[in-house]
Amino acid sequence: MTRPNLSIGDRLQAEPFKVRRRVLELLDELSAPLPPREIEKALTRSGYTRREAKALTLSLKKLPIIAIGSQPASSKKQD
Repeated sequence: MTRPNLSIGDRLQAEPFKVRRRVLELLDELSAPLPPREIEKALTRSGYTRREAKALTLSLKKLPIIAIGSQPASSKKQD
């Protein structure tokens, strides 16, 4: 028998209260804004100089960005 195709919201709603609460806590933690120093650290680890990272951080903080992602190093294109 095949199960009905439920949305993520429906599947989450079907879970016990403790599971739903923990999922929401984790989502809240994952979506928390990074402090400027953490953004700078991430940029310097990606190859930017500290000066460049500071300038980029100031620019990024002004934009209405929800999330920034990156590809794992093994899947980046080689130029």
